[in-house]
Amino acid sequence: MIHFEPDTLQAVYAGESIQLLPKEFALLRFLFEHPGRIFSREELLDAVWPLEMPVDRTVDDHIYRVRKKLTVWSHLISVETIRGQGYKLTRHAPKQKESPLLQDEEFAADVKRMLAKYHGLGMGAAMQLLSSNRDVLGLPGDPFYDAYLHFVRGDFSWLIHTDTLTFWQKAAYAVFIHAAIQPDPETSLSYAERLIAKGDSVEQKWMYDLQLNIAFLYLQAGMLEKARRHLDDIRQMIMDLQSASFTAIFLLKEMYVHLLEGKPDAAAGKLQECEALLEQHPIQRERGAFLVGKAFFLYQQGAVPAARKSLDDGIETTRQTQFIPHLISNLHLTLMLLSQHIKDEPYRKKYQRQWDQLAEQYKFGQLLAETEQLLNSHL
Repeated sequence: MIHFEPDTLQAVYAGESIQLLPKEFALLRFLFEHPGRIFSREELLDAVWPLEMPVDRTVDDHIYRVRKKLTVWSHLISVETIRGQGYKLTRHAPKQKESPLLQDEEFAADVKRMLAKYHGLGMGAAMQLLSSNRDVLGLPGDPFYDAYLHFVRGDFSWLIHTDTLTFWQKAAYAVFIHAAIQPDPETSLSYAERLIAKGDSVEQKWMYDLQLNIAFLYLQAGMLEKARRHLDDIRQMIMDLQSASFTAIFLLKEMYVHLLEGKPDAAAGKLQECEALLEQHPIQRERGAFLVGKAFFLYQQGAVPAARKSLDDGIETTRQTQFIPHLISNLHLTLMLLSQHIKDEPYRKKYQRQWDQLAEQYKFGQLLAETEQLLNSHL
């Protein structure tokens, strides 16, 4: 599996990398995420150059340069010209020597435990590194993590359109994606409530996330009382999991409820609990969320310089974990709070620019339409 690194504009496979220019990177990634589909020049211009006015020749020139750079990986992917129609990327299954490790059940269990450990510690970069080198290392696949890693690195359209997941599995991902990018929390809230109501159709591991996520959607929709009651209802369920990750997120959601209810002392107590927990369990993904939460507590106390530093540290910590959905969610939360509850216009504009960059990179408008079409089809 080729892995794309937006920060460095590199495509990486088995320890080798190809350096790309910004539009080459966007073009290759778009085609790679839609293998086998033919795109006209006009469709590629809309996908890769949405805010510009390039000519048709722009696509041809970029395809030519991308093809040259892909020569070393011609056994993995190729970009074909379909006469009179456009261009199509084809993925080729790498030829592998049969690894004896693939038949080793104990080794497969060890690999799954390692992925689960990285997952639990919020180490998205490590998970992606293992995945991108799976062929070379002879690592066995795992159905859950094979799909989940697409979520981690922001391959959201793959999750919506793949045939390898059931509708209910895709619906769980779609609800989280929609909630992270939506402009109207009540729409996402409706989807989440309807999915939770399906009960046994949804795998239990997703139900915990859904229950936590819906609490924050209540907050975003201004339903403070409902958010507080919901957290009271699920508190024991979350504590019974004995998961540092789920507990930290639960404490932060309680902190936001107290903060928005005007109870700073209670909010401070939840922050302290969360900080103590993360000192014992250094989960970087949740550390990022904690620092963002701490920033808004500091804003409420009037400590603007300290709040800004905590916010910057929180977003950067989340970015470094390379869990793209969590980065998007934290930025979404940041903009909501800076727009509705905190007056710091320079920082709102700063993080709006970062949001706009992610919106273009991950095509939020298209994703909203795709997730809504999927969810409306069965919920």
